[in-house]
Amino acid sequence: MTGNEFFQKMVKEAIEDLASGEKGWREVATNTLILACFGMLINHLTSKLTKPLWFFSGCVAAGVIWLIVSKVLGIR
Repeated sequence: MTGNEFFQKMVKEAIEDLASGEKGWREVATNTLILACFGMLINHLTSKLTKPLWFFSGCVAAGVIWLIVSKVLGIR
């Protein structure tokens, strides 16, 4: 198990503990609350960063494909 998998497992358990409804956010352990918040923040930031990166890589790939096709077909 890698470090990232272990962290994601801990975050998942913390979120499940918090979302179970047995305890409110005030009664749950501080470590659980911090881990759940940090995990949700990391997931949010990751999704905000990966969407523009996929768009950028798609644009670069389209440009490279156009360059190759234009060289093969002799298009200016």
